[in-house]
Formats: sequence, C-alpha cells, structure tokens
Amino acid sequence: MTDSAASSARSKGPLWWHEYPSLVRTQKGFWARATLLATLGALVLSACTIPTPEAPTPSAPVVLELEPEVTAPRDVEVAPEPEPADPLQVRIDEALLGMELRQKLAGLMVVTIAGMNPEVHQAFLDEIPAAGFLLERGNLNADVYAIRDFIGALQERSNFPLVMAVDQEGNPVARIPGDQFPGARVLGSGDLETTAAAFLARQQLVDQAGANVNFGVVADVSLGSGAYIHSRSFSTDPAVAAEHVAVAAGAEVDEVAQTLKHFPGHGLVFADTHRVVPSSEITLEQWRTTHALPFVAGIAAGAELVMTGHIRVPSVSKDPATLSDDWVAILRNELGFDGVIITDDLRMLKASGEEQYQDEADLAVAALVAGNDLILLAVDPGRDPSYETYTLMLDAMERAVLDGAVSEDQVDASLRRVLTLRSVLGTP
Repeated sequence: MTDSAASSARSKGPLWWHEYPSLVRTQKGFWARATLLATLGALVLSACTIPTPEAPTPSAPVVLELEPEVTAPRDVEVAPEPEPADPLQVRIDEALLGMELRQKLAGLMVVTIAGMNPEVHQAFLDEIPAAGFLLERGNLNADVYAIRDFIGALQERSNFPLVMAVDQEGNPVARIPGDQFPGARVLGSGDLETTAAAFLARQQLVDQAGANVNFGVVADVSLGSGAYIHSRSFSTDPAVAAEHVAVAAGAEVDEVAQTLKHFPGHGLVFADTHRVVPSSEITLEQWRTTHALPFVAGIAAGAELVMTGHIRVPSVSKDPATLSDDWVAILRNELGFDGVIITDDLRMLKASGEEQYQDEADLAVAALVAGNDLILLAVDPGRDPSYETYTLMLDAMERAVLDGAVSEDQVDASLRRVLTLRSVLGTP
C-alpha cells in the first residue's frame, strides 16, 4: 500500500486503530483464535451433548393368576387303610416261627394212647407234640366227671388247646356214657326239630365230658338196609339226609367242633371200610346230584371238620378218598370247604389186606401229599406198646418234605388251619 493510500485509510477508521497498529494485529489474531475455539467448542458440544430422554411408553400391566386353573374333577383312587392285624393270626405266625419242621408235622397228627393216665399222655407229647388224641373206649371208662378231670390235666400244659376227639354219633356209636338220645337212623324218619334237639343235647354231653371235637355227623346217604353204613345214616334219600345233616351240624355248642363224615360218602358202597377198600362205579356228575348233597348242606351249616373216607371211585381217582388229591381238590374248590380235613383211621387201610397199604408210614405220607390237614391213625398198644409207629410215621413225613414230595408251604397252610381250629376249642 502507498503512503497516500495508507493515509486515506487511517482517515476513515477509529482513532485507536490508527494509533495502535500492533494491538490491532494482536487483536485480530486473538479474535480469530477465539472465533476458531468457539466454533470448535460448539462442534464438540454438539457432538457430546446427551439427548434429552423421552418418557417410556408404559407396557401393559402383568396380572398374576393366583387361583388354580379350574379343571374337570378326576376319580382318584385312594389307597384303603390297611386292615388291622388279626391277633390270632399274629399268634399263629409267632408259633410257626418257633417250630422246627418235625414239630410242625407232629402238629398234623391225631393219635391214640391207652388209658386215663395224663402223665403217660404227656410223656408222649414231650416226644411227639401231636395235635391231639382220639378218645377210645379205654380213655372213657369212667363217668363224665372223671373223664373231664383226665382231659383237663392234659390241657394244662398246651399252648393251643389239644384236639380231644370222640365218635359220639348216637346209637349205635356212642363212646361217652350217658348218651340216651336217638341216633341218625331213628332221627332221619322224624322231624327236623327232634334231630336238632338230639344233636344239641349230644354236643352238650361231649362238652360236659371235656372233649372238644365230635366225629358225630354221618353225612352218608345209605344205599339200603344191606349197606354197612345204613344203621348210622339219616336216609336213603339224599334230600332228606341233607336236611337232617344241616340241623345236626348246626347244633352249635361253644368250643365243641362238628365233623362231617365219610367224604365223599360211605353210602356209595355196601361194604365195610374197616375190612376192605370198596369201590363205586358212580360218575362225578351223578355224585354231585346225590351223595354230595348232605356234605354241601353240612358245610353250609358251619361244620368245622370233614373226614375223608376209604372209598374208591375210579371215575374220579384210582386212590381211596383218604389218599386222593382229586377228592381233596373237589372238597376245597367245588364244595368251598376251608376248614380242617382229617383222614379216617388209616389203620383201616392196612386191615384191607391190600399190599400197597401195609406200611403205616407210607400211608401217612400219602395222606399228607393228598392234602389232608390231620392224619388220624389209631395204634393198637397190644401190638405196639411203645408207640414206635408214630415215630416211624413222623420220620417218613419229614423225609417226604426234605425230598420235595410235599412242600413246607403246604405243611404250614395245614398247620395254620389246625391251629385256627384249636384256638377256639374248649378246655375243662
């Protein structure tokens, strides 16, 4: 710029601008820097400024369903309350747990010991703890009070009452003296009330003497006057016999058990089973509608025991009923008998003379295998004064279980039935 131009410019600006040129230059640099810094600051501030937050849009409220969902009711099976333990069965369970096999098998035997000396009988029980005794004439050779004392002394040491059995049918078979009541042959031709009264009185006599099992109700339908059982049978008509058997078996006296005999019916044959093993050609269907009827009636009336007989029915079994699992199955399953099954005296089979029945020990095993609960065999003390026969029987029965011919479960089941019976029998 020329001096004149500079002079002209100074004349147009403020005084201090012309007077202080260095300051002007300095101020220009300051403002330039200030302007730059301001601009940068504005840019920085605009880049780092946090935007003002906007209020969030509220979401829909969450509702918690506190009530359970309603559904259709369902049938819920509720476990039934357990049945309280039967004290008798608990007692029997404990008794079985404390027994060895030989003791269990002895408890399935009914024996005979001669005389009326309770110490002799007790000595036998100490060796062979049998279920009880069949009382024969030699055990009953006194009045009812002396018999009662004898039986009472025997019962004192027994945990369960002993079976004290007697054949008290009425004339012609009446072991306890003083039985003046009619027998079945007479009663069967009369009214049922008379039969009921006679058997009630007979059971009371048995009770008075201290016995507790009566082999007293003959459920056999007679074939006629020529039949061995005719004098002891109610009738030749199955329906009539059934009616009288029902009222006889229903003549209940507390603590004296009733027995039906001789299953499936001694009336099937004419012969005497004390001497032979007779056979009947009847079919099972024919039997069901005839000779079965009195047994069905007696079971329904509450008889506690059924005695199997030495009668052979080939259409059902090759064996006599006492040794036949087929007949035992019919008695259990068809007739529904759940009480005690006892054999007739196995000694009778030996008396038949048949070769296969000459060993008492073998007979005891066969009767056990067949399913009888009680094995009855009367020993003649004249032939066996030491009663070794019973030891041999027990030895054979024990071997049969150990060899698997019969299971210990079956032995236990029979013993349970026997002990259940014994628990309700009376003692003097």
